[in-house]
Amino acid sequence: MKSFLAFACLASVLGLVACSSAPTLPAGFAAGQFGRVNCEDGKTFQARFQEDGSSVRVRALHGSAELARSAQGVYTGEGYRLVTEGADGLALFHHDKVQGRLCQLAR
Repeated sequence: MKSFLAFACLASVLGLVACSSAPTLPAGFAAGQFGRVNCEDGKTFQARFQEDGSSVRVRALHGSAELARSAQGVYTGEGYRLVTEGADGLALFHHDKVQGRLCQLAR
């Protein structure tokens, strides 16, 4: 009986850990659909997140690219870096130059 309870506790803890580590989409985005993003400096871009949060497709001034999740809240690829968390809010960089910061999904 004790081993069953220990197993049940371990299974529930592992389940919580797995759920808490799943990536989340930025507020307002619907997986699989492009959303227009407006930034504080007047720049815009479009982004489409995969359902599992593994990648995001970006359309911006310098073209489009598929960015892979490289860390919590960071997507990179083809010279682009999209940051979804942090002091700059939602921010897009191209070759380390700011393409937009403090961005929000257009309503």
